[in-house]
Amino acid sequence: MDDTALGGRTGNTSLWTADAIMKTSDKTLMEQLRLTARAIARRKKYFGLTEEDSKILRAMKTDVAEALDEIIEEFYKHLLLHDELDQIIGDAETLLRLKNHFRSYLLTIFDGQFDEEYVHSRLRVGVVHRRIGVKPHYYVSAMHRLSTILRRRVLDGSSDANDFFRGSTAIEKVLMFDLSLTVDTYIHSLMDASRRSRAQLAEYAESLEETIAERTRLLNEQARCDSLTGLLNQRTFYRELRKELSRGQRQGYSVLLVYFDIDGFKKINDKRGHRAGDALLEKVADAARKTTRRDELIARYGGDEFCIILPNATMEEGTILAKRLCETTSEMLNEKELSLSVGIAASTPLRYLDAETLVKLADEAMYRAKKRTGYWVETAQCDQTLVNNNNEEENG
Repeated sequence: MDDTALGGRTGNTSLWTADAIMKTSDKTLMEQLRLTARAIARRKKYFGLTEEDSKILRAMKTDVAEALDEIIEEFYKHLLLHDELDQIIGDAETLLRLKNHFRSYLLTIFDGQFDEEYVHSRLRVGVVHRRIGVKPHYYVSAMHRLSTILRRRVLDGSSDANDFFRGSTAIEKVLMFDLSLTVDTYIHSLMDASRRSRAQLAEYAESLEETIAERTRLLNEQARCDSLTGLLNQRTFYRELRKELSRGQRQGYSVLLVYFDIDGFKKINDKRGHRAGDALLEKVADAARKTTRRDELIARYGGDEFCIILPNATMEEGTILAKRLCETTSEMLNEKELSLSVGIAASTPLRYLDAETLVKLADEAMYRAKKRTGYWVETAQCDQTLVNNNNEEENG
């Protein structure tokens, strides 16, 4: 939509200074929106509305005129199904006037003359709808319904697929052209009302900013987190892990990764159903939260696999945490068929690992733990020298 049609605000504040002093009644709607013949031509070009489309629409006028009463009745029958629109229309006399205006509008469409007079009539529709309280989404919905009705009533009988396509496209173009004009006027009317009540506008803008900020926060949170457990998702996990590894390398501290999954989960999931499986995953996520500190990030890596990032930690501290995780999970699940297999790997100042390598090593350690029975913790093979890890005594 061109800036001129929207009032020329971009790069030009004159409309809101000297011009704003003039009463709106001193200008026509086209002048208020700065819709010149050139701007109209540009807008038609945006929608691809050509003289060929005008010819196609004029050729359909006879068929439209013959089906006009049926089109109008079907259109308003659909609108009146909605209580809000029924209340806005209000009474039978208003409905009759609307139908007469609608009749004239339909015939005008198929005259194919989309000049300044036609545009001005469409702008008036936007003003009227604004004044009587018809919200834009109702009008958009109505135009969509009209498009459907016109294609069915006028074009469905066509035996030529090419004619149907060209006719349908021409109808869609002109209705979208009309819709843009009506919505522009509606928006302009809202902006004018806002200008006349600056205090209300400021309050609305503040409220809108708060709403947008809150929704943005929620969207960001949803983009970061797994929808079931509320833990970080895999994409965010890798981003945070890379950041932590880079920080550890700069500041000279180790970063540990604890990688674990639930042994027996698939059997429970298949036997009791996905809801039971989801409940188990949520309990394991809660157990991980209870085990970790605020600066230790937890992620659901995928399926029944989880990861914990431990910044500035020793292998011994990681092993203690992993065993505490096993104990907490065992108490919370209270399921003999379930256990955790935990693998731990470390990136240290002397042996820096990238994110993918660290995950791979922790994953391999976890799979070695799966060869054991019950809850078990294994460290990456190349990390064995970093801790005196006696699994025989401590893991059992």
